[in-house]
Amino acid sequence: MYTTYYGMSCNPFLKNESINYPFESIDYRQCINRFHYLKEIKGIGLFIGESGYGKTYVIRQFIKSLSKDLYKVIYISAQKDMSVFDFFKIISDNLGLEVGSCYRTDIYMNIQREIKRITLKDRIQIIIIIDDAHLLTREILLNFKLFYDFDMDSMDYLALMLVGQPDLKQEISKNIHIALKQRIIVNYTFEGFERNEVKRYITTRLNFANVKHELFEPEAYNALYSASKASPRRLNTLIINSLMLGFQNNLKTINSDIVMNAKNEMDV
Repeated sequence: MYTTYYGMSCNPFLKNESINYPFESIDYRQCINRFHYLKEIKGIGLFIGESGYGKTYVIRQFIKSLSKDLYKVIYISAQKDMSVFDFFKIISDNLGLEVGSCYRTDIYMNIQREIKRITLKDRIQIIIIIDDAHLLTREILLNFKLFYDFDMDSMDYLALMLVGQPDLKQEISKNIHIALKQRIIVNYTFEGFERNEVKRYITTRLNFANVKHELFEPEAYNALYSASKASPRRLNTLIINSLMLGFQNNLKTINSDIVMNAKNEMDV
């Protein structure tokens, strides 16, 4: 295959390899620093980015950096058909609470009581991360009060990260969510890769695969940036497809024409 043809010890542009060797883009550093800041001061953070901009990637790296003795992370991947009961049952299950036939108000009280117990008695900080939060219903968002209404709204006992696509920000901006919006203390929007990061990203990845020589011609980097639309996920796919096309055409280096052909094959 093309990995052998180009002298690569592995394919460093696959998702599993990216997790093992994080690339610290501007977005990555800006976002993960805000995660850690929110972890320290507690409260609610809003992290917005288009699909494929690396939001979940940053979440994984952040969770990996935390000590399990000091932090309890509740990670939720929101689903489109998730009900209020489904959502808070996930929270309850992660806290080791039985829901049974409890009324909603009892579920909320039990969750708050357990969060306070874990924080004050066990001295473990709770971090709730909701990925794909743009899929949460309005009703779920309106019930977020239990995450910040502790001790007559005088204390923050957890850090809550809402991570999703722009639709989430549009929804929270509505007057019906003003109580939630006023409590957001971190608000970050992913911008994607900058032009000068593309070459650095590719070179770094190829180094992991023990490739020291140039595989991409100078104009190919500009083509990759334009065709990727600043999306790390799309960039990875473009690179993989470009290498495959280069291999099929017996090319030792990838030029801009190959990149554009790869783009055309990707676009639907």
